[in-house]
Amino acid sequence: MTIECVTIASAHRFDGNPIASQHRLRYKSLIERQSWDVPYFNNMEYDQYDNPATIYFVWRDKGEVKAVARLYPTTKPYMLKDVFPHLVSFTDLPSEQSTWEGSRFCIDKNLPVELRSRVIKELVIAYIEYCLAHKISSIIGLMVPPYWKSVFINNGCEIEWLGETGLAGDGKKVRAGKLEINPELLENVKNQTGISEKVLCYGKQDILLQAC
Repeated sequence: MTIECVTIASAHRFDGNPIASQHRLRYKSLIERQSWDVPYFNNMEYDQYDNPATIYFVWRDKGEVKAVARLYPTTKPYMLKDVFPHLVSFTDLPSEQSTWEGSRFCIDKNLPVELRSRVIKELVIAYIEYCLAHKISSIIGLMVPPYWKSVFINNGCEIEWLGETGLAGDGKKVRAGKLEINPELLENVKNQTGISEKVLCYGKQDILLQAC
């Protein structure tokens, strides 16, 4: 399997339209299934952090995105700082090139359980591979505590909490956390998940990067 790294600038390197497809998956996952009160248009969920600075990690089946995770620089206005700053009380909110925000981690609920597990593990590895290749030393984000455990902690990641557990707008318990990125983390996650190969793909036409 392969996790594709897609941006507005690099979308032409991929067959189909992975950016539009990940917006459709997010609509199904966040609005139809979880009833989030967030913007959408033509059955595509989006927000102000979907723009040329956004990195998307997607897994596709027959051209359709079935899993996505998003990465966004903290040098620009970002979600944790704009919307949930009250959940960061143990430290200052970052604004630096070496720290990015992860968000919109969505998996198609209809995927078989074993495949869902494999894709989640590959998305975590994709985050780490990308950060190591682009001098990003940490990822911050907001998740419900069970997702922190099932997605990151159970797959070999140690999370530094940025504040106490609080409530999101929908009343769900959420917590802000930070993941320090380094080669030792990648080795630990690969040992924990049993995935030894590289998972990240940057598109067909970029000969300087790993091709699909």
